[in-house]
Amino acid sequence: MHFPGILRDIIVIVLALSATFPVWAQISLPSDYPVYKDGKLTIPRVDTIEQAGNYQKAEFQYDSSIDGWKLINVIETKVTPGPVTYEEKIAVIVTNSSPIQVFLKITGQFSNGCNFFQQINQTLKDNKFEITLHLGPNPFPPGIVCTMALVSYEKIIPLEVYGLPAGIYQYSVNGETMGSFTLTQDNILTATD
Repeated sequence: MHFPGILRDIIVIVLALSATFPVWAQISLPSDYPVYKDGKLTIPRVDTIEQAGNYQKAEFQYDSSIDGWKLINVIETKVTPGPVTYEEKIAVIVTNSSPIQVFLKITGQFSNGCNFFQQINQTLKDNKFEITLHLGPNPFPPGIVCTMALVSYEKIIPLEVYGLPAGIYQYSVNGETMGSFTLTQDNILTATD
């Protein structure tokens, strides 16, 4: 298949990043997809072996003078192991449906009214789901005053369990192993479902 110059280069970058960082996005929201607009390619998330979402918002600008791409911006987000909010609690929810669905319910309190989760990433390594919570920077304009009271939240994270074989799976949040759940059968649709 033949692609025109810029599109070909975008495909090469995406494939190269996929080969370098094997797991790109497990939770696929519309904003998680690479976007090409006005000669700029934005890649929302790049995983490394060490951490899901280690690099975010990588921006490349096509430069015709060199017939190639220049990295113009990237955010490196190192995550410190352990809870990222106050009173953080995690519960696993396993449905009785077929196929089985598994959710992590995370509750806690943000330190102020301007905190929020910028990204929540997940990867599956061997039989362990690694969830990375990224607190976002203050998105409000300068001069907006944030309440300094603790603000409660609840976040439900669906784990990508469809197609997995029966077995015991662990989950960790920001590097801390929290627990496990069991898939009692291969999690696929069968003719009788």
